Amino acid sequence: KVKITEFDPDNFKIKATAYGEEFMLGKHPQGAEIKAITYSAMQILDRPEVERPEIFVIVDI
Repeated sequence: KVKITEFDPDNFKIKATAYGEEFMLGKHPQGAEIKAITYSAMQILDRPEVERPEIFVIVDI
């Protein structure tokens, strides 16, 4: 769960709190390791027809 507390699309800023559970190998199997996020292709969309802002990123694995 992610709770967005501030959203500024003009300055590309988001302040949020993320909630989750502790990692347990038996419950959360490991997959591919993410090396980096490509920020140059990041998109932050706040469209009226969508309930909340959407964030799109490209990850390098």
